[in-house]
Amino acid sequence: MSELRKLTFGYLGLLALLALTVGSSFVDLGGFNVALNLAIAAAKAILIAMLFMHLTGTLPRLAVAAAGLWLIILFGLTLIGR
Repeated sequence: MSELRKLTFGYLGLLALLALTVGSSFVDLGGFNVALNLAIAAAKAILIAMLFMHLTGTLPRLAVAAAGLWLIILFGLTLIGR
């Protein structure tokens, strides 16, 4: 797939996720709204990381997974102290 086609699909995907985010702000889902918006934000971050940061190999994905695990550990330890 050509680079321009990849970027076009990425752009359209980001626009669709933006539309979902805006649409979810008009729907009252209670506490599920936060979870939905965080899931959409995670999807946007993954899409951006794959397209613009070129995280397609095994080693870069492993490094991102390790950083994410470390972030979860730090957040968890912060919340335990409350």
